[in-house]
Amino acid sequence: MKIRFTIISLVLLLGVLVVACSPQTASTDVMDDQSEMADDEMMESEDDAMMDEEEEMSDDEMEEGEDDAMMDEEMATTTFVVRIENTSSEGGLTILAPGAYELNGHPLAFFMPGEADRDQGLEALAEDGDPSGLVDTISEMMMGDEMMGFSINAFNTPVGADAPGPIGPGGAYEFVVEAHTGQYLTFATMFVQSNDWFFSPNADGLALFDADGNPLSGDITNQIFLWNAGTEMDQTPGEGADQAPRQASPDTGEAENGVVYMVEDFSDYQVLVTISPQE
Repeated sequence: MKIRFTIISLVLLLGVLVVACSPQTASTDVMDDQSEMADDEMMESEDDAMMDEEEEMSDDEMEEGEDDAMMDEEMATTTFVVRIENTSSEGGLTILAPGAYELNGHPLAFFMPGEADRDQGLEALAEDGDPSGLVDTISEMMMGDEMMGFSINAFNTPVGADAPGPIGPGGAYEFVVEAHTGQYLTFATMFVQSNDWFFSPNADGLALFDADGNPLSGDITNQIFLWNAGTEMDQTPGEGADQAPRQASPDTGEAENGVVYMVEDFSDYQVLVTISPQE
């Protein structure tokens, strides 16, 4: 009897133990499953974050690459040859004197219509055909801007000549500029048979590239005008005693104290201006 009771007791005890242990084992399995799921979700989240970061880096690199390409395109230069030609026949009034040109990143002419001469050297260019003062003055004013593509210089030697001088019928001046998109060109050259007249683009200068980045090319004479500097009283073109070919010395003539304006009532001149971008 005692043995039987002991066996029954052992069986009951084992049953209790099994019942007690079973829930714990199930709970442990669930926790393990949840832990594995959490680990998987964490890994997926980390993978997503890495992918997002890589995509952001890729987008940033793409934007930087596009910006660099745009900057390279903007800073790429084109060589332009500018030719100013005297197309008049022998005996005509057209004679042109040495002049000056300026390349800049914004419209900046040597004058402003309706305003007095700026006393920067335009008067000497327009009255005596001497561009040196204008070049020196503006060079000093713009010192340091060379890194932005600014330049100013004189053109004074006729094509085929060995020394500076004016150009008569059939003569020409040429000068070369290196420009990038967004830059403007202006220049001025004296109409010699006058007291203070000069040829130049308008106050905005010449935009060397259009909105699509195409370079200015061809005959641009229709963008060049005859201007009166307003610094010396006018005499009949080709006849005045105070005009450069006949005056006793430079800076001779009665001061006008006027303003710069376009000459519209005189057309007895022949010039051709072309610009040629080089390949």
